[in-house]
Amino acid sequence: MLLPGSLRAKHMFYKSQLLVLAGLIMAAAFSVVAQEQTADDRWLLRFGAAYIEPLSDSEGVLGDNGLGLIPGNDGIDVAGELGFTFSLSYAFTPNIAATLLAAAPFEHQLNGTGALQGVELGETTHLPPSLTLEYRFNPNGRIRPFIGAGVNWTWFFDSDSDPALTSALDGIIGGVNSTDLDLSNSFGFAANAGIDWQINDRWGISTQLWFIDISSEAQVFVNDAFVTEVDVDVDPLVFMLGANYRF
Repeated sequence: MLLPGSLRAKHMFYKSQLLVLAGLIMAAAFSVVAQEQTADDRWLLRFGAAYIEPLSDSEGVLGDNGLGLIPGNDGIDVAGELGFTFSLSYAFTPNIAATLLAAAPFEHQLNGTGALQGVELGETTHLPPSLTLEYRFNPNGRIRPFIGAGVNWTWFFDSDSDPALTSALDGIIGGVNSTDLDLSNSFGFAANAGIDWQINDRWGISTQLWFIDISSEAQVFVNDAFVTEVDVDVDPLVFMLGANYRF
């Protein structure tokens, strides 16, 4: 659902507060890493399949802050995608670790909603590295739940419009020979939770759920000229299942 201007401002304010909270959590955790841990189990590599399900929302391409043609009647929906992810953790103590999430590039289809329902607007590729501080429950058991919070930086690249967008705009306003899309990078809040099931001292199975705050600005070009900028909230849930290795 598209957020009105005042609600969107509040939404962005709450996001900024989450970033501040994440920073405070990370600073507090670093201040209590005085416990010792054996040198041979500080690192943990998790890897496996992941599905990204965007909770996407956007302003209108045709209306709202877009081209001003059909206010409130269209938007951009970011489709889900399956891919490969991995994370590397360093344990400061048995309970506290820093985790860096990385992935192979994810490519997402951008689809129209409302007046652009059924129109393939384009596609974009992104990398979403995230850094969190984890708290690990039952660190010496076979089943080891964990939660974490931190920050994310998402890099968008290879963003292209689809010929269907060109045709749709040409049918509405006429004279449209080409279109293009460009998405800005994003910095925001990240949180994760999951469980490690240890098979032995080295190997185990991992399952995780991540929430990543991704907000981008999509620039729309018509006939090689910039025409409008559309706010797009991707905000994906990332479901991960794979293995882990301790060293």
